[in-house]
Amino acid sequence: MNKDEKRQVLKELKSNLENFENKNVIFVNFNKIKGNEISELRKSLKKENIFYRVVKSNLLRIVSEELDLRVDGIIFKGPVAIAINDADASVLAKKFTDLKDSQENKLFDIKGGLIGNRWYSGEEVIEISKLPPRDIIIGKLLYLMNSPLSRLVTVLKKTENDFVNVLSQIKDKKEQLAQSA
Repeated sequence: MNKDEKRQVLKELKSNLENFENKNVIFVNFNKIKGNEISELRKSLKKENIFYRVVKSNLLRIVSEELDLRVDGIIFKGPVAIAINDADASVLAKKFTDLKDSQENKLFDIKGGLIGNRWYSGEEVIEISKLPPRDIIIGKLLYLMNSPLSRLVTVLKKTENDFVNVLSQIKDKKEQLAQSA
């Protein structure tokens, strides 16, 4: 790779990692992966708006220092690929965890990830992949917040209905007493 190509890669990495606080980044160590497998992986990632690129460790080190990425030094050892998305971290982590689990010969390992502005180890990224997507979590939270209010309204309404029933019974009893007298 000549200097111009390296500059181009650095520029591309910087543009994709700018505002990294709002992005999810996963670093992957790949071994023995074949050309057709990587092509299929790139196509599936592109469909989900995930940027994927194999990067030289030294170039990644330069970009991480320039952008002040707080990452573990393990990502700079051996071959590394970087995957970036702007959406849900669990979706990105799940994509790579599923691929990792589906391989018999372990073509790659998850080195770690930068989610929000925090570094997560490979094991933590795998745990993040087990979380449901953000929309589902928000939906469950809203349901849990709404549930006590619904129950309170039901209880208050029941008390009101019971009170009206008691008044109705008193009225009926007075009418019966008035008719019998």
